[in-house]
Amino acid sequence: MLSEAQDFVSRIKSIGYSELTPIQRIAIPLVEKGNDVLITAPTGFGKTEAAVLPVFYSIYLNRPMKISCLYITPLRSLNRDVENRLKRIGSALGIKVGVKHGDTTEKQRKDIINDPPDLLITTPESAQYFLINKKMRELMSNLRWIIIDELQEMLDEKRGIDLSVTLERLKRLAGRRLQLIGISATVGDVDMARKYLNVSGNVKVAKVDLTKNMDVTIEIPEVTEEDLKVAKSHSISPEVVSRIRKLKEITTENKPLLVFTNTREMTEFLANSMSNVFQMKVVAHHGSLSRELRVTVEKDFRNSSVDAVIATSSLELGIDIGSVKLVVQYMSPRESLRLIQRIGRSNHHLSGISKGIVMPGNDLYDVLECNAIVRLAKQGYVEKPLVEYAPLDVIAHQIAGMVLEGYDNVNEIEKVLRGSLYFKDMKREELEEVIELLQGARIIKRKDDGKLGVSWRIWRYYYGTNMIPDSIRSFSVIDSLTGTKLGTLNEDFVSTLEDDSLFILGGRLWKVVTIEQDKVLVERGQLKKGVLPSWFGESIPVERETAMWVYDRINEMFKGNIKDDVVLPQESKALIREYKERGYPEVKSDTVLVEIINHDLIVLHSPLGNRGNNTLGALFSVLLNGIKMARSSFRADSYHVALSSMVPIFSEDVRKVKDEMLSLSYEQLLGILERGIRDSPQFRWKLLVEVKRFGVIDPKSDVDVSSTILKAYADTLVGREAVRELLVKNYDEQAISILKTLNWEIVEVPSPSPLASQFLNRLMAFQSWEDNSPFIMGVMKERLLEKEFNLVCLVCGWSDKVKVKYSPSKCPKCGSVFIGASETSETDSIKVVRKALKGYNLDKNEKRLLENVKKVASFFSSYGRNALIALATPGVGPSNIGRALIKLSEGEEQFYTALLEEERRFLKNRKFWQ
Repeated sequence: MLSEAQDFVSRIKSIGYSELTPIQRIAIPLVEKGNDVLITAPTGFGKTEAAVLPVFYSIYLNRPMKISCLYITPLRSLNRDVENRLKRIGSALGIKVGVKHGDTTEKQRKDIINDPPDLLITTPESAQYFLINKKMRELMSNLRWIIIDELQEMLDEKRGIDLSVTLERLKRLAGRRLQLIGISATVGDVDMARKYLNVSGNVKVAKVDLTKNMDVTIEIPEVTEEDLKVAKSHSISPEVVSRIRKLKEITTENKPLLVFTNTREMTEFLANSMSNVFQMKVVAHHGSLSRELRVTVEKDFRNSSVDAVIATSSLELGIDIGSVKLVVQYMSPRESLRLIQRIGRSNHHLSGISKGIVMPGNDLYDVLECNAIVRLAKQGYVEKPLVEYAPLDVIAHQIAGMVLEGYDNVNEIEKVLRGSLYFKDMKREELEEVIELLQGARIIKRKDDGKLGVSWRIWRYYYGTNMIPDSIRSFSVIDSLTGTKLGTLNEDFVSTLEDDSLFILGGRLWKVVTIEQDKVLVERGQLKKGVLPSWFGESIPVERETAMWVYDRINEMFKGNIKDDVVLPQESKALIREYKERGYPEVKSDTVLVEIINHDLIVLHSPLGNRGNNTLGALFSVLLNGIKMARSSFRADSYHVALSSMVPIFSEDVRKVKDEMLSLSYEQLLGILERGIRDSPQFRWKLLVEVKRFGVIDPKSDVDVSSTILKAYADTLVGREAVRELLVKNYDEQAISILKTLNWEIVEVPSPSPLASQFLNRLMAFQSWEDNSPFIMGVMKERLLEKEFNLVCLVCGWSDKVKVKYSPSKCPKCGSVFIGASETSETDSIKVVRKALKGYNLDKNEKRLLENVKKVASFFSSYGRNALIALATPGVGPSNIGRALIKLSEGEEQFYTALLEEERRFLKNRKFWQ
C-alpha cells in the first residue's frame, strides 16, 4: 500500500509533472520548511507550481480548515490562467480551488461561503473586502498561506501598498504565523520584495536567472526600391515600410510572431499596416479591447491561426499563449525590465533560449537607447521601483477598512500600518490629519473617548474606491466639426491636456476644444508662438543612467571612436557628420547644452532621463517666468527639454536662470519644483483622482477636471498627496542635486541643430491649418445643411420634417414666409402653433414654445434658409440666433466664423451646466 507521500507524487505525475524544474528544486524545500519565500524565475519555469505544490502537499496530508490558502494575483486575465492550472492539479489531489474577483456572480460568492475551497484565487481589491464581510472573515481566520503572484507589479503601485496593509490585517486575523510566498519573473529590488513579504526582511530567496538563456539582437532594415514604391502607394514613410516588410520576413519562419509596442495607438497602426500592406493575418491585443476579444486573440495565437499578434504590456505577464519561437520589440522598450519580461515570452520551456529582436525607429536617440537597454538586459540589470512611502490616500482607505473591520483604537490602527514596509516611518501627525479629513467627509467619526466609529458615508466610500491606476481609462478623440472619431488616448496622456492644448494624432496637429467624461473634442490646430504641443507616447520613463549612456555614445561618435558592438544605421552617422560640419558644440553627459532658436524657442540637450528632464523643465520654466514676467511652457523627453516663450529670450536670460538655479538651496529648488507641479495640467487630473481616493467627493460623481470644486482641495492634505505622487512618478528629486554639478553651454542659433531637429520633429507637426480656412468652412456648411428640423407655417399650420438643404423659401401651402422651426424631437411645437391658430388658450409652457417658434419664423422671413443654418449650429437657439445672422452683412465667411465661435463657446461651457 502506497504511503500518503507516495500517493501524492503518483497523482502529480499522472497529470504530467514527471520531474521538478530548477526553480521548483530550489523553492519547494524552502516553502516546506515554513519560511517566507520569494520565488523569481523566467516565465514557463513553473514558479506557480513551485509555490503551490508544497502548500497542496501540506493540505493533502493535514486537511486544515478551509480556506487555508489565498492566491492573490493583480490581473483578472492571470486569474483565468492560474485558475485552469490550479484546478487541474487540485482535481487530481481532491483539493478544491475557487476564484473570487469583481466579476464573480452572486451565486458563486455564496458558494464560496457555503462550500469553501481549500485555496481561493483572488485580486488585491477583493482580498480587502473579505475582511469586512462577517462570514468571509471567519474563513480568513483559517488562513495558513498567502501567495502573491507577479509581486513586482505590486512594489511601487498604490494598490500594492494598499495590499501590504491588508496582508498585515490578515496576519492579525489568522492569529498564527502566516506563511507568505511571493512569485515574480523579474524583481528590480530584491531587498524591497523581501521586506514587502516580511518587514524584517527574513525571507528566503529562490532564484533562477533568465538572462543566462536570452538571445537578443538589434535589427535595422535597409530601405529598398520596393519599399519606396510601397510607401508611395500606401502613404507610409519608406522607413516604416522597411520595418513592416522585415516583420513579414521574420513571421514566415516564426509563425505565430509576437510583437510588442509601447502604446495602443502603435499597436493598432502596426496591426492595420501589416494586414493592409502585406495582406497578413495580424491582430491587435491591448487593454482597451473587450475581454471577449482578448480571449479570442489569445486562443487564435495558441492555435497558430494568425500570422502575428501585436500587443502592448497586456501580454507581457504570465498568461498562457502557447508556444512562441521569437518575440520582436518594435521601437525602444524604454526599460530593461520590460525587455526581459517580453523576450522571456519566447521559448519558455526549460531548455529553450529566449530569442528576441529589437527594431528601433529612425531617430538616433531611439537607436542608441535600444542599444543601451539590450546591453543592460543581457547584464541582468533591472530598474528599481519608484516608491512613494506613506501615501496619505492609502492611509485613508485602510483606516476606513479597519474601522469597518472593528478597529476603533488609533494606536492599534497605527501599529497595523507600521507593520507594512511603506508605513514603518509614517508621521503620527499625518495619520491624525487623515483621520480629521475622514471625519469631515462623514466617513468615520471620533467619539468623546477618542475611539473611532463608522459614519454614514463609509460603506459607499470603501466599496467605491480603490487604488488601481486610472490610466486604464481611455478617451475617444472626436473631431468637433464632423463628429468623426479620430482615435483614442489613455488617461496618462489626457492628463497633460486642457482646453486649447495642442497635440499630434495621426500625424496631424489638433487643438482641444473641451474634455468631457470620456471624450476629447478637438479641431484642427496650428502652431503659434509661445505654445508647444502636449507630448505623446512618453508614459514609460527612461532612467537617467540609460540617458547618460546614450550621451556618452553620441560623444564617442563626435570623436569617431564608436565601438563595433553598437548597432547604428548609416543615417545616424551622417546626422552626426552634418551636426559637426555646421559647427554646433558637442553634446556631453556632464553638460546641459542650450540652443536658443530665433529667440522664442529653447532646446536644452540634457542627459537626465524623463523624470530628470521634467524636473529641469519645471524649474527652468518657473524661474524664466519670474525673470521675463511672461508665461513659458515646456515639454521634455529622455534627452531634451523644449521651452517656448511669448517674449524674446536671449543668452543673458538663460544665464540668469542657470545662475539662480545654482545659487538656490536644495530646499528652495524643491519648493519651486512643487510650484511648477501645481501649475501643470497633470496636477489637476491627479487632484481629481485624489478627491475620490480620499472620499471627499463621491467616487461615482460627475465632477471633472475643470470643476471649481477641485480648487477647494488644492492646498489641503488632498493636494499635498497629489503633488507627492507626481513628484515620485513624474519627477526626480535627485536631479536637483545633479543639476548643480553639470556644466552649461549656451548658443544662439537661427535654426535648430540636426540633433535638436530630431526632437522637435517628433514634438511638433509642421502642418499648419488655418482655423477658418475654406476647407473648414465647407465641412461645417455641409454638416449644418444635413440637419433636420420640424418646420411649421405660422399662418396656415402646414408642417413637415425637412433637412435644412431641402427647406422651402416659403410655405408650400399658403406662400407665407413666416415659417418656424424646432428640433425633430420637439413635436409639441407644431401642436401649439395649430392650437394658437384655432384660438385656444395656451398654458405657460405652451406660450414659451410658441414664442420660440415665432422668433425663428421672424428671422426666417428675413434671412430664409440661413436662419435654419444658424439654428442647426450647436449652441445657437432662438435667443441668440440674431447674433450670428447679423454677421451676414459682412459676408458668408464672417457668418460661418460667427457660427463656429458660438459652437466652440457651447462645447467649452456645456460641461458646467449639464
